[in-house]
Amino acid sequence: MVQTFDDFEAAAELNPGFTRIKLYWDIIQPNGPDDWQPSNVPDPLIEADLAAGREVVGLIVRTPAWARDPNHPANDPNNPTAKDVPDMAAWGNFVRRLVEQYDGRIHHWIIWNEPDVWDSHHPGSTWNGTPEDYVELFKTAYFNIKAVDPTMKVYLAGLTYWWDDEYKQPQYLARLLDIITADPEAPKYDYYFDGAIYHLYYKPHQIYDVLSNIRRLLDRYGMQDKSIWLNETNAPPSSDPLEPPHREPRFKASLDEQSWFMIQVHALAFAAGAERIQIYKLFNSTDHPEDVQPFGLLRGDKSRRPAFDAYRVVTTYLAGFEKVTYFDRGDVTTVVFEKPNETVTVLWNVARTPRDVTVNAIANEARLVYATGETEPITAERGLYHFDLPPATCSDGDCFIGGPPVLIVETGSPDQRQPIAVQPTVTPTPTPLPSPVEILSVSPRRRTAYFIANLIGFAVVFGALWWVKSKWFDA
Repeated sequence: MVQTFDDFEAAAELNPGFTRIKLYWDIIQPNGPDDWQPSNVPDPLIEADLAAGREVVGLIVRTPAWARDPNHPANDPNNPTAKDVPDMAAWGNFVRRLVEQYDGRIHHWIIWNEPDVWDSHHPGSTWNGTPEDYVELFKTAYFNIKAVDPTMKVYLAGLTYWWDDEYKQPQYLARLLDIITADPEAPKYDYYFDGAIYHLYYKPHQIYDVLSNIRRLLDRYGMQDKSIWLNETNAPPSSDPLEPPHREPRFKASLDEQSWFMIQVHALAFAAGAERIQIYKLFNSTDHPEDVQPFGLLRGDKSRRPAFDAYRVVTTYLAGFEKVTYFDRGDVTTVVFEKPNETVTVLWNVARTPRDVTVNAIANEARLVYATGETEPITAERGLYHFDLPPATCSDGDCFIGGPPVLIVETGSPDQRQPIAVQPTVTPTPTPLPSPVEILSVSPRRRTAYFIANLIGFAVVFGALWWVKSKWFDA
């Protein structure tokens, strides 16, 4: 959860495992290499997170004017900005001193933020340099961080993916990997990073596809050990009457859809191989001009959106899983989480009409858990659970967020479940199991097709019987 320090009491209820803080170089060291000011995130806030059992992840950004490289062509000599490419010696010295200051408190470090936002006029732009410049930035940080503690982890900046995809450019990560792997020294230093990070929003199934593509990309470069984090995600509502968007949003989502997204994105991102997932963010504010919509699970007045309860469902029921498997059964998405002696099956409907489903039971009884946090018992009948899945509400016209998800929480392992004879589309998480879910109702289009096919079949049979009767019995 981004910025849990905005409301520690609410964060304690949500119980996220980690939080991210941004540390601004130009605030800590504004006047020169010998300067050292208090951080923009005061120590008591960090200590409070740690005391609550949350890991703190540090993200370093923003070049002070004195540290910019005066000879770099990307830096305007008449207009210094925090996006400028720094002098690498000054940068390395700062990183080492910063990491030493937080040694024992921060173990994971992210180097910069969204350098793939290439339009310098966009409010989300943070980096004036090229991909080659960024490689030098994180290599310098890597060596200085590992010099303090070789067990510390260093992550590439969170990337947006879509700034390249929509403009038909090679993915920024692929360009970085080309540069890194061309360096003959890179394998010796584990390619200078420990993991890749993405910031992806709104569309759970699309997020699954993107993260799966990133996993394949890293594997193709022989980097199977590199972790993937989804470090920012959300589906900020466009129709909250208490806190509407600042201006017309690109995508539309209701308050309910934001809450359903919380469960759907965690299920699918984990299934795609994400090691960590982080919601942006806990509390709404206006300090970021790129925030077209108020993202927070808490509004500016600290009132709670439905997504608050849905996120609490995630941390309550999905935490501690050991294996996750995704089944694509047409209109019904199914993700199965295996925990020690417990299985949590997450289901939702992506169609515009309801779906009746049966799920092969592991135990004789289970709990149904809803996005609101409400629960109810369910009993298997002849080894099956049977219930309805409501439709997607499709506020944007495109049903990119499915309908209300349901969690089935059972004692036991999926190995104890007798599979039905349905072949699923299985995710990169390998599994020989068919889907545990059978969709009993069909779409109106299929229903019409079945009706027509049956009508034709009856007509053919009736015609054949009439011909036999007329030929053999009326002769």
